Amino acid sequence: MPIPIELKPTSQHRVIDLVRQAGVDVSDWSDYKNGAKSPGANPNYCYEWAFVQPETVVVLNLWYESMVQVDGEIEQRFNFRDAAARQEKSGARKARRRRMADAVAEAYRLGLPVRVIELYGGRRPAGETKTKSPRVPARLLDPVPWAVTKYNGTTGQFVLRRGAEASLYVDQFSLPQPPDGRSGKRDVTVSVHDRDPEVRRFSLARAKGKCQLCGSPGFHLPDGRAFLETHHVIPLAENGADSASNVVALCPNHHREAHYGRDAKAIRQRLLKMLSAG
Repeated sequence: MPIPIELKPTSQHRVIDLVRQAGVDVSDWSDYKNGAKSPGANPNYCYEWAFVQPETVVVLNLWYESMVQVDGEIEQRFNFRDAAARQEKSGARKARRRRMADAVAEAYRLGLPVRVIELYGGRRPAGETKTKSPRVPARLLDPVPWAVTKYNGTTGQFVLRRGAEASLYVDQFSLPQPPDGRSGKRDVTVSVHDRDPEVRRFSLARAKGKCQLCGSPGFHLPDGRAFLETHHVIPLAENGADSASNVVALCPNHHREAHYGRDAKAIRQRLLKMLSAG
């Protein structure tokens, strides 16, 4: 997927207008000396790089040149926490970068969509130490929402993907695999069934963080997302469909029981009946 040319800003838009358009309440912008006349010039807001409407949306100012294509998707990859510590020279810029890092963490933890204000031109060169930031001649609000698809809570590294759907939930296929601690090594050949990530995402959202067999909530990861395991009621190996009509979200204990338990057949029938009932 090429980066759409229409995402390259060609005209100047006020930050306040774009932030409002993205869904952030800007009524506080008028709360300063010249607020009645020029709310968009409020120095407490107009120089910010991130804006948050609690539990609703996160807005980030990002450079058009930072967009990359990865496996046909448009992404931006950053570590604002590291940039605040290593790259920024002034205290004000460090603070703004840290607030960007906090906004990204909140978007990931709460499954919030991210709206991106694309910036072009006037970018400060790397290592520049001037205290006054250059004027950005062009900016626009991307009409397509983005989402934080990967986030490392330890390092602060994250991936932001255009068009991705934000999620509060995660399953066993979303987690990194633990390292293999065995000292020996052997080659094996196995057949692996592909699983549609959109089906998994829909099934997790439908369960709303609770096991669809026992109703218990999934445990929470350090980043705040709820963990459940997605399960094909009729296994793919038995030609079960990789669709939402055959996939449920279960707690790890009942997922194992659905595969190996004494009552596995009864559990299958119960889940099929539940899915057919909608």
